[in-house]
Amino acid sequence: MADHVPPLPPEADKIFQAARALEKRGDLSPEEKQTVADGYRKAAEMGHWKAMNNLLACYLYGTCTPKDWGKARELADQLIAMNVGSGWYARYIMERDDEFLHKAADLGEPNAQCKLGYHYLYPKDQDIRGLRYLVCATRQGHGEAAYEIGIYLKMFNSYYKAVEYFYRGAALGHPMAAFELYDIFHPNYKPDAVVHTLGFLASSPPFCTYSEAFHKLWKKLKANPGTHTPDLFKKYPLPPNIVTTREKSLAKSSKLKTAFGGKWPDEIFPDLAPDYLPPKL
Repeated sequence: MADHVPPLPPEADKIFQAARALEKRGDLSPEEKQTVADGYRKAAEMGHWKAMNNLLACYLYGTCTPKDWGKARELADQLIAMNVGSGWYARYIMERDDEFLHKAADLGEPNAQCKLGYHYLYPKDQDIRGLRYLVCATRQGHGEAAYEIGIYLKMFNSYYKAVEYFYRGAALGHPMAAFELYDIFHPNYKPDAVVHTLGFLASSPPFCTYSEAFHKLWKKLKANPGTHTPDLFKKYPLPPNIVTTREKSLAKSSKLKTAFGGKWPDEIFPDLAPDYLPPKL
């Protein structure tokens, strides 16, 4: 997406960042919501495309301003003129035209890429273009896209990689990715269980604490989705698996690998590589 967007004016960015920091606090008073909207509006008038995007969202969903789809459409058209994909995505939300969705995705808009990824994987009978879209969105920090890749890999028994993508999704703030980890590391709801159905030694110390930790994270993300936990891999290294080894799992064929020329995406894109070394059996 960075290839398509204009630079951010420094002075406008200071105003934008202050408004964004206030909005992220949540549970704002009417006066604080007005302050957020005024900040976005001022930065947008200075040509700050992210401020335009956030002000557009305010008008679209009625968060810090009353809903006004007319003003939202005006901002969307300004973003489109600046070659910013979120303008096309907003037009898609308002008009449900798939052409707008594809234009947004092609310009790198991660929400559009995630939606198209899901659309191609399931209703369109497992079209591997869906996996490419989901990986593109994940690389931009889209937690739901990482979660959807994990679900897809889990369906086809690529357990190690599935869990790695659930880690990524949870680290990027997606609640259901954290719930998947909670469920995977729960010892089958039996105190004496040793092995989860996916083969992880979840009930062996120190991994017996994982389920509780991910349950707490799930509740936290339900209340504040999008909260990042960048050190999640390091805090909870992936435990051994007695069903298979990591090496065997990585060597297996996969449609995700096929979509990227026979390699896992994190072999091609270093930013997707998990920052931990899994313990050996």
